[in-house]
Amino acid sequence: MKIRIDIADMLRAGDSMAKVQRALGVSYTVVSAHRKALGLPLHPPAVKPERVEDTFARRTRPTDDGHLIWTGHDLAINTVEGASLSAARYAFQQQYRRAPVGIVRPGCGVTRCVHPRHVEDRPMREALESQLATIFGGA
Repeated sequence: MKIRIDIADMLRAGDSMAKVQRALGVSYTVVSAHRKALGLPLHPPAVKPERVEDTFARRTRPTDDGHLIWTGHDLAINTVEGASLSAARYAFQQQYRRAPVGIVRPGCGVTRCVHPRHVEDRPMREALESQLATIFGGA
């Protein structure tokens, strides 16, 4: 009974479900059930939104040979507005000041490289393929 009162008190005070779990040693399911029974909304996430350029800077690592490697688990940057933007597309837009056409890939061939000067969109790759075919003969 005491735990139920403590859970209710903490949730009403605005504590997150994770904080209640840690403080009282109860499961997510227990805290969630109490929150729902009390009619309380989910606690807002503690993560503060950051600008796309700040996320890009924080989640990239330059290499000694001139590449810029994306260190995130995927290439997505979540924007302050709630949208998702590919790090490669963001890098492309920074370099070329236009929206890319098709999938953006590292033209340098280095996996996860998002250096603005290294990314290419579909028309750029097609132009390069055409030039190479002209020089070396198409197959």
